[in-house]
Amino acid sequence: MKKRILVVVSLLLVFAMLAGCAPKAAELGETVLKVDGKIGTTNSGSDYLLDEAAFESKSVEKVMDDPWMGDGLNYKGILLKDVVDLVKPEADATTISVIAMDGKAVDVAIEDAKKWDIMMVHYQDGEILGEDSGGPVKIAFPAEAGDTYPDDQWMWWVVELKFK
Repeated sequence: MKKRILVVVSLLLVFAMLAGCAPKAAELGETVLKVDGKIGTTNSGSDYLLDEAAFESKSVEKVMDDPWMGDGLNYKGILLKDVVDLVKPEADATTISVIAMDGKAVDVAIEDAKKWDIMMVHYQDGEILGEDSGGPVKIAFPAEAGDTYPDDQWMWWVVELKFK
């Protein structure tokens, strides 16, 4: 009987030590952009939160003509197609609703997000976008998407992407 108790206690100690060695989830910084809705990958409850570190690591740079800020701007941000790959939307999701602080929303078809370099801009000329330039995040469409997403679809102060 004493041997069994000793074995059980020993196993419990081994499991407790192994649990302490398990990798811990990376801590998130302050949220820059929330992704929710019909997504298969999350990192905070039912949401996927993109913080400054995520933006920095997943961003690409593009020179874009912005209908409101001028031509030839050096933008850096996450391409919407990369967000799609990251959160793995559910099979029946067809649309990404891009939502601003004031509740305004623009819908982008997931197929369009995969086809064009639609960018969630967070930096301009190496600096984080200020509120006066549409930050912390704004959506920017490439010229080839202009017939589908005209100038009035460009939106500032984006805080959420909702997959529907």
